[in-house]
Amino acid sequence: MRNTSNPSQKFVWQQPYNEMNILITNCFINSPSGTETYVYELAIELHNRGHHVEIFTLSMGDLAKSLIENGIHVCTDLKKLKKKPDCIHAHHNIVTLKAAHFFKKTPIVYFIHDRTHFLDYPFRHANILQYVAVDYNCKERYQENGFKNDDIEIIYNWANLSRFKLRKTISAIPRKALAFSNYMSQTNIFPSIKEACLSQGIEIDLIGSGNGNATTTPENILGQYDIIFGKAKAAIEAMATGAAVIVCDFRGLAEIVTPENMLHYRKYNFGMKLMTNKIQTDLIVREIKKYDAENILKVSNFIRKEADFLPIVTQLENTYSRVIKEYNNNKRGKYKLNYYNYLTIIKITFRMIMKIKL
Repeated sequence: MRNTSNPSQKFVWQQPYNEMNILITNCFINSPSGTETYVYELAIELHNRGHHVEIFTLSMGDLAKSLIENGIHVCTDLKKLKKKPDCIHAHHNIVTLKAAHFFKKTPIVYFIHDRTHFLDYPFRHANILQYVAVDYNCKERYQENGFKNDDIEIIYNWANLSRFKLRKTISAIPRKALAFSNYMSQTNIFPSIKEACLSQGIEIDLIGSGNGNATTTPENILGQYDIIFGKAKAAIEAMATGAAVIVCDFRGLAEIVTPENMLHYRKYNFGMKLMTNKIQTDLIVREIKKYDAENILKVSNFIRKEADFLPIVTQLENTYSRVIKEYNNNKRGKYKLNYYNYLTIIKITFRMIMKIKL
């Protein structure tokens, strides 16, 4: 099916703020996956908008080197930061705790990206003026730990539309598929997907760190495939290119994204909570048979409108600017660091150290 729809109006960013000094924390800046890709794209865009951006992490790899080449200072020592931040965009409780203790008079926006990972256990501190979840599943994690609904903002994941272009034509019949995940391998999950695809005459490839062929340029690859198996941000980026997406990963199998379920799937970040079925060949075949070029285009247009990177960065700028003003007006967070919260994060730190050593 040819894409004849008019592209959404191009987002034109205008400088709404004076330069802000933003510190982003993330446990790892090594390879293109999860929050590391999120931080990479966000840092460069904020830098391009005239803000001073630095990143504090515990581990630097190739992705950190690329950020440095793009003018972003990345370090593993808070004492080596070039400027005192006006606001901290915080991922991961361990590095957030370090940054909060070092910058005792800096407001924090704290994010949860994962419902179950120990690094995303909610951190409490008086300097955190906004708690953010990337979807309703992560919001529920806050609520399970005593946070009130009105104190949590949802800022969804994005697709960088300057990278992920919509293909000119969506094939009427699927011929090529891609399992796009760092968690799949030739012996884990992928065999069932491969069997299902081959039974329908569809070629299938696997890309990801679990297969030893992770990519830093998925925008050059996704447009070659009619169906993509993946989740979360990878799924969003795939839909932005006009691919059909069947949501699945190591947690299980959901459905192919359709105009009927796309709002609900967006609410839960095309992720964990949706994957309630087992990864088995017959169920995957069932989803493949739902392939419909017209529906795929509708989903892609929806994603390209709702998950556009640039307006979401502006939303983040609004949040930073607001909490800076609130902090300067002596507002402090209602969820103070207590002994239980502190002890839990210390245990998490010990757990991670032991995991690295093993």
